[in-house]
Amino acid sequence: MQMAKLFFTSALTLSSALANLAEADTPATATAESRIIMVDVSGKVPGFTQDQLSAFLARKMQEETSSSWHFVEGKPAEEAYPNRVVWSFKSLRKVWEGGTHNGFPAPTNSVTYLRAEVKLYLKGSYQMTMDTHPSVGSGADDKALSEMVHSAAHALFIENKPDM
Repeated sequence: MQMAKLFFTSALTLSSALANLAEADTPATATAESRIIMVDVSGKVPGFTQDQLSAFLARKMQEETSSSWHFVEGKPAEEAYPNRVVWSFKSLRKVWEGGTHNGFPAPTNSVTYLRAEVKLYLKGSYQMTMDTHPSVGSGADDKALSEMVHSAAHALFIENKPDM
């Protein structure tokens, strides 16, 4: 009888301790998850594939904002994440600068004027939109593109300081 009582008491104590541990762990996980921002991209930017552009924007936004936010690249087939930044690019025009090869413009001598619309959603609710018009050459080393990401990240996450 004593052995059964001891076993029952130990089982109750262990299950209570495990329940308290699980409850203590849940808010930290929920808090960490609420700080994840998915970066969704539509449209094209010269010098990037869709996946490269998404990874570039996620990395640059992470560099530009505080460490309390974590930016991850979105995949085209994924469903919309409740916390996300949606980048929509549209080419307005392409201007070929001087320099040709056998009478054809050289691709490295062009500037593309873009329209970039950046929307922020937190907890599934729309927060704000930022509109910018950079002129880019191509690739991740483009200064205008980096400045655009810098100004968008600061406007959305530093000046606005969204609260989760």
